[in-house]
Amino acid sequence: MKLVKLKFATSVVVLGLFLHPTAGWSTRAYAALVTGSVTAAPSNGTIEVDHHTYQVQANSPAAKVLSSLYVGEAVDMVLDGPPGTTPVVISIKQHSGA
Repeated sequence: MKLVKLKFATSVVVLGLFLHPTAGWSTRAYAALVTGSVTAAPSNGTIEVDHHTYQVQANSPAAKVLSSLYVGEAVDMVLDGPPGTTPVVISIKQHSGA
């Protein structure tokens, strides 16, 4: 009888670890990657890429890179946001050698 209780307790612990909230963050889906050229000087939390204006999330890695971007520079941007809303830029990567 003790072996059955031990198996049950072990199963509950393993299930609890799999359902931990951080497990869900590893499978979080982001919006599509946007690649293009900066068409206007970035300012005040916005960036214009290929004549489309995007909001940059405050205190994100993208906000830190924003001040070092120049017009004509090729970039990759990762967008994030709830479905049905305007996505915000959370990451910007500059193309090297472009």
